[in-house]
Amino acid sequence: MKKILVILTGGTIGSKVEGKIINTTAASSYRLLQLYNEKYADDTEFEVIQPINILSENLTPVEWGVLCNCLLELDFEKYQGIIITHGSDTLSYTSALIGTMFENCSIPIVLVASNLALGLPGSNGMNNFRNAVCFIKESHMHGAFTIFENNKGEMPVYLSTHIVESDPFTDQFRSFTGKYFGQMIDERFFANESYPHLSESHKLNISFKNAPDFNNICNNSEHCKTTDAHSALWSGNFNNGILLIRPYPGLKYGNIDLSAKPKAVLHYMYHSATAWTTDSYSIIDFAKKCIDLGIDFYCASFKSKDAALYDSSAKIIDTGVTPLYNISCEAAYAKLMILYNCG
Repeated sequence: MKKILVILTGGTIGSKVEGKIINTTAASSYRLLQLYNEKYADDTEFEVIQPINILSENLTPVEWGVLCNCLLELDFEKYQGIIITHGSDTLSYTSALIGTMFENCSIPIVLVASNLALGLPGSNGMNNFRNAVCFIKESHMHGAFTIFENNKGEMPVYLSTHIVESDPFTDQFRSFTGKYFGQMIDERFFANESYPHLSESHKLNISFKNAPDFNNICNNSEHCKTTDAHSALWSGNFNNGILLIRPYPGLKYGNIDLSAKPKAVLHYMYHSATAWTTDSYSIIDFAKKCIDLGIDFYCASFKSKDAALYDSSAKIIDTGVTPLYNISCEAAYAKLMILYNCG
């Protein structure tokens, strides 16, 4: 049986509690494997690497580059699957990134995290990891997924491009679609047959001049091996930044500094695909300013190209921005980060 590769990146699941401080240490991430082998003692053989070791709130595009380069250097044919352990704060963002770049990977890549440090009462980290192992062994799925137990005792399996940020009060994740891709029940995977995983919301449908097809980033060989095609698609880092903006009552766009001149602006809007369009709070004036400076401007998330729009939404589109449809904030940000860092 092939090994499962475990990529440790730190986070709560790889942290140690000392007094009232939670932090990563050189050895604490490996404790997960020690505890797993003590508890389950099954025939699973792991290979372990640790390219980064940080709390996920400290994650930057630099660490994303390290992680993605680590994955692209692998011979996926050697492994049954890959588990990436991660912190929960930015789990949904890294999930979206990995889910985009490795959507067509021929083996499952599963991201997991923990609500509390391992060993503390109520920690779900070991359970999440165990179910990731079981998912890899018996689901026969490919692509990227995220597994995180909720407070109902359910073990949802999310498409990694569909999981969205955890609620700060309940610490619960949810799916952008409102449904789970599937669930692990008694360590077995049960797919949600009605899940809209083949809808446009899961596909990279943004139009760019001369842009590569990132839906096929891992479809250039039968086993998703590293080839020259990968480096041709991606520059190897995420140096070209995307400015992400979320609206709120009173947002003054004049306070936003554009001197660093990001490659693009992603403006995630209210749920009705709206934002303020008059006076000093006008998104329209800000969008025009960005476009005049040569900064591409994207707005998300619109629901349908054929649906009626609020007056403010129609005026925003008329400005010349690019509307993105049926996509989470995390997935939109990840896809733009990738596409604006093409080699």
